[in-house]
Amino acid sequence: MHSVTRGQVLSILTSPVLVAVMAVFLSTCMDAFVKFLSGRVDLLTIVFWRFTIAAVVIGVPFFLSGRRLTGWAPARFHAVRGLIHVTATYLFFFALGKLDLVEVTTIGFMASLIIPVIAWIYLGERINGLTFLAILIGFAGVLTALNAWQIISNEMSRDRLIGFGSVLLSACLYAASIVLLRKRAAADGALMVAFYANLFPALFIAPFSLALATPAQPSDIGYLIIAAVLGSSIWLLMTSAYARAPAQRLAPVEFTALLWSALIGLFVFREVPGASLWIGAVCIIMACAIVSWQDARSAASMRARASVQSDPR
Repeated sequence: MHSVTRGQVLSILTSPVLVAVMAVFLSTCMDAFVKFLSGRVDLLTIVFWRFTIAAVVIGVPFFLSGRRLTGWAPARFHAVRGLIHVTATYLFFFALGKLDLVEVTTIGFMASLIIPVIAWIYLGERINGLTFLAILIGFAGVLTALNAWQIISNEMSRDRLIGFGSVLLSACLYAASIVLLRKRAAADGALMVAFYANLFPALFIAPFSLALATPAQPSDIGYLIIAAVLGSSIWLLMTSAYARAPAQRLAPVEFTALLWSALIGLFVFREVPGASLWIGAVCIIMACAIVSWQDARSAASMRARASVQSDPR
């Protein structure tokens, strides 16, 4: 038998798939920190620290690398996107204080299904029949995960109903921010996009945090820093993974968030989700997989057409 060298082990540990899995795990850990802090620290304070520290962590290497910010037009575009992004984040964090961790994670997957709808409205991209069917399956999964009968029979508590509404609206806004990003990601580059994606939300939330929020206690500052650093690490790891592997290969990794959130919810917060949540989660994941597969087919078709058009023969 051949012995495994240290280089081979390092290669496995730094493979794009494992790096992406780590990014998703850290993302779930950040959500868990926010959920833990939601009962101790003002939500405005949490959001402010999350974006401010991330802007510094990303901004320092951005400017040290010699890069400079572009003109007013791109900045204005990212400012609009930043407003949408910070609202989506606030609503998502708000939902974490109302629902189980795995519930928020599951409903959050809906963003992937809402993106084609917003792209159709905003960019004029067509929705084919299979994608439309996947969207319907996804929404059926949401109704199942929500245990819609409790809503119809008025058995669901007001807090849970508000929590579900918040995470659904957050998913819609996050999808809108992703569609907007398509227009400028290639022109501005990943590092500049990441810097703006944290700078503008920090600027928007700052006056509300300073004027309305209760300052964090010294004992909670360490947790706030950890949550913010995790938020920055997620972007760095995901950027590294997607730079070295095709998107369709890494897309399924996103669904490991369901496993992480279920385990953390069980062992940290003593949360045990019911059967309806898992049935709904399967429907949503299946729908997201169909949309991801359709996106991969569409991208491959576009590359093939471009290759034929550029062939000098």
